[in-house]
Amino acid sequence: MERWTLGGDSSSDINKNKKKDDEDINFILDGFNDNDNINEQNSGMKQSSTPNGNKSQKKNYSGDKKAKRSPSQKILYVFLFIAAVISIYYVIKTFYPNNDIHIKIFNLKTKLYRSKVLPENNLLITGFLSNNNKFPIGFVKLKCNLYSSKNIILATKYVYAGNFINLSKLKTMSNTSINRAFQNKNGKSMSDLEIVPQHPIKFMVVFLNVPTDTKNFSITVSHFYAIKKK
Repeated sequence: MERWTLGGDSSSDINKNKKKDDEDINFILDGFNDNDNINEQNSGMKQSSTPNGNKSQKKNYSGDKKAKRSPSQKILYVFLFIAAVISIYYVIKTFYPNNDIHIKIFNLKTKLYRSKVLPENNLLITGFLSNNNKFPIGFVKLKCNLYSSKNIILATKYVYAGNFINLSKLKTMSNTSINRAFQNKNGKSMSDLEIVPQHPIKFMVVFLNVPTDTKNFSITVSHFYAIKKK
């Protein structure tokens, strides 16, 4: 697994359909402190008894004939099946496009801060993503993992891109408010609604009460919507 030491900007091309979690780019954390120093860097039928003890059993009529379907019904069923397959195909192509899709994640930074609401240390990860396609995309959702020194996943977060809150406000927000803020699929000022090619937008991830044995993290694209204009 390829790693970079935190302390400078890091970038990676994320290919959604090619990379698995064990191929995610990890960024090593230098350690945790309680101050605000920046560390840059988821049968058989049962018989029933009658009152008199006799057992009643459902009868099978072998002489019954199955209703025959007319040719027009068979054609209709075939048509509906084909239509369903085509619909599923286009849904998958829209939300999980092919290997030509690229989203670049770069300029990742980390900061450990202490909440003023609860006595806990929270990990803040910030960065940018850029749409490296020839068409717009939207509703980009990111998957973020924290790992131990033995590469065990300690925590997983899903957030939508385009949501950004300044640190001073984060320190005074409740955990519920923080989690809700990063589930806004449109992003701040509709920034995640339509991301045009080569136009970077910000994103932010906050791990609340971060495990003390966290050593590195990874960020990958969970899913997004491809906007194909005619």
